[in-house]
Amino acid sequence: MTVDEIYLNIGRSIVNAIEDESWSEAKLNIEVVGTGVVSYNGEYTTDNNEVKNISVRNISRDIRNWIRELHDITTEGDSNKWNKAIFNLNAQGKFNMEFIWDQELHDEIVRLSKE
Repeated sequence: MTVDEIYLNIGRSIVNAIEDESWSEAKLNIEVVGTGVVSYNGEYTTDNNEVKNISVRNISRDIRNWIRELHDITTEGDSNKWNKAIFNLNAQGKFNMEFIWDQELHDEIVRLSKE
């Protein structure tokens, strides 16, 4: 799967999980830890500026595989390390994905793995 296909699948999953017909923007917060354990949660803003949570139960479980694959592709060769990402999507279909390295999260995982 290409990066563009992964982005498209993530975007479609977000849209399908939104329970309101009228919304302006959505955000999915993603964490990738170690060999690919993925967690995510999100929210969206209605046209009335009400912020609501995205029910992760309504997001395809395949999203975990897509995120792991995206992580593998984008961090290949130990470049562009990230363990958090934010996928922003507007109702017109435009999106942005921000990749973040959270050193504190990394240090916590390393510490816990040694216990």
